[in-house]
Amino acid sequence: MQLKLLLTNTDGTQDVTALISSVTLSGDYRQCCRTLEAEVLVSPYDEALPSVYFPLGGTVQLLADGALLFYGHVVSKSKATDAPTMTVTCFDRGFYLKQNYGTYNFKSQTPEAITRRVCRDFGIACGALAATGQVISRKFSGVALYSIIDTAYTLASEQTGKRYLTRFAGPALTVIEKVAAPARGVIEPGTGLMTAAYSESIENMVNRVSIYDSDDKFLRSLSDDDAVKLYGLMRSVIRQGKDEDAAGKAKKMLEDGGVERRVTVKTLGDPSYITGDAVQLLEPFTGQIGLFWIDTDKHIWRKGIYTNELTLNFRNMMREGEAGTDK
Repeated sequence: MQLKLLLTNTDGTQDVTALISSVTLSGDYRQCCRTLEAEVLVSPYDEALPSVYFPLGGTVQLLADGALLFYGHVVSKSKATDAPTMTVTCFDRGFYLKQNYGTYNFKSQTPEAITRRVCRDFGIACGALAATGQVISRKFSGVALYSIIDTAYTLASEQTGKRYLTRFAGPALTVIEKVAAPARGVIEPGTGLMTAAYSESIENMVNRVSIYDSDDKFLRSLSDDDAVKLYGLMRSVIRQGKDEDAAGKAKKMLEDGGVERRVTVKTLGDPSYITGDAVQLLEPFTGQIGLFWIDTDKHIWRKGIYTNELTLNFRNMMREGEAGTDK
């Protein structure tokens, strides 16, 4: 695989790959932007080593065999007199969804319309956005842009039962529906799987959700009776607003509150393993076989070796938002 790192500064766009000793590209479904960290060779004594200026805010692109893997901007850099490299940290344009705050009063708008409006107001390009078929009425006062978008899609998710994920394709924001369609073949010993570790936990379990109205009058409960019998009662409470049906939210809480089963794997490098996508895993030693969702991904290029570190989840998780008010 041919890796290329491009930097755009006041001198234009240049290929700085020869100066990079290692690159780490990572993502997490709970974060609104992907991160690229590069170790850049620097020396005040080696005249043969080119000096390249990495300005804060400078544009960085990472390509593998010509395919764009990352498009973002330098947010920090550090170096020391006793180290031969400078660490450069970059975020994709989700950084601007995090750093900007907005005030809006949306009435009967779809999440995709809300997303386009927010992005247009702040000069953020939009690509394909998942259509939900739901309309949202919500007031936001001084809320981070990513939280506005997350909240709109979370409210839709409670009605559709589907899960959504925001991520950038180049400089453009996209929102995808998370579907069980693995992009690659099976991850298994002999075909890329290097190590695997398995864990399970009921620490964050919710197996009953009780719904109350705005006057704290009990309405009904939804329960996973099998889980209550196995692990004991772990109840959560939600309040249902006027002209609202909270059953979808309660059902989603039960789905997300099941037994947490995760597998961390290290594999030979594959750029298609991205947070939010599904993969098939066959690991007979730990007994983990089936469809998993990628919660976090890390792509590491160092000394000519490319590897992945992935956190896989049995459940299809979504970064949720609860900002704003329906009043």
